[in-house]
Amino acid sequence: MAGTTVLAVNIRAGGSRAAVDALVARACGHHPDVAIFSEYRDNRTGASLRAALDERGFVHQADSEGGPKNGVLIAAREAFAAIANPFGLSAEEYPNAVLQATLANGLRVYGVYLPGQIRKRPHLRCLIATARRTDEAGIEALCIGDFNSGRDATDIEINAGRARLRDAFDTADLYLELEREWTEAWLHLHPGTLEYSWYPFRLKDARPPRNGWRIDKAFVSRALLPRLASAEYDHGFRTEKLTDHSALVVSFSG
Repeated sequence: MAGTTVLAVNIRAGGSRAAVDALVARACGHHPDVAIFSEYRDNRTGASLRAALDERGFVHQADSEGGPKNGVLIAAREAFAAIANPFGLSAEEYPNAVLQATLANGLRVYGVYLPGQIRKRPHLRCLIATARRTDEAGIEALCIGDFNSGRDATDIEINAGRARLRDAFDTADLYLELEREWTEAWLHLHPGTLEYSWYPFRLKDARPPRNGWRIDKAFVSRALLPRLASAEYDHGFRTEKLTDHSALVVSFSG
């Protein structure tokens, strides 16, 4: 299997038409084979995003069919097979939160934008079950995007270094269960490091308070883990005000 690079970024409430070209240019600067955009919406800005990606060679595209609601867009240079709502969730369970893509090289990718608070519990349960089945079958799989969840002690900046936590994720229990099934790529390669991928959006350049969250993650299956080569955040997406999230770029060797 050839080497593969996957980039994921949350574009913030459907994205900004004024920022589309700069956002796509920055994403393409990482030379990804696959690009995943969460909080994608099928509207005029979404059409501009897809056109800009098409012009840069990402001609194969699929979305999670969320319409005007936040969902997921996957774009790639080579053809892939896509399944919207792969877990068969009901309309009340935010079915547009997950999009499955199987690449030509066999890699299975789950692009995610999990909803806030406890609304993501069905998705996490499905991901845990999927992780177990995937590992049993020896399938190379990657789950990447905005999880809106994490570890209470380290993934919420105001908690870092404190004995008494000041905030907590509503789904930290299921998140940790998922972490026991699949390996979280960035943490695996950066043990003991603190870094945050989301801060509240600010138009001014004032130094942000300690309110960062690391909620943009990538999980790899047991079969894929030996090929994990790198996992890095690009904070320029935030600092250049293209969105309120940093991008996550994950690469795998051939």
